[in-house]
Amino acid sequence: MTKSREHGANEYTAAARREAAATGRGVCDILAEWREAARRAGDAETVRKLTAAEKYLGCRNRRKRGVR
Repeated sequence: MTKSREHGANEYTAAARREAAATGRGVCDILAEWREAARRAGDAETVRKLTAAEKYLGCRNRRKRGVR
């Protein structure tokens, strides 16, 4: 049995990776900043997509996996 690739990437994962490469900041920090701005703006769909991007890149629930 083979393991299929994950399909969790969206437009925000690619954009965060590009910005992280350009600015030298962490991908997780960038996504958290964008998610907070979208939350303040009341854009629920963008918040959902950014949360999914954080999960895909391993930025959420780090404590649960033993990563600090």
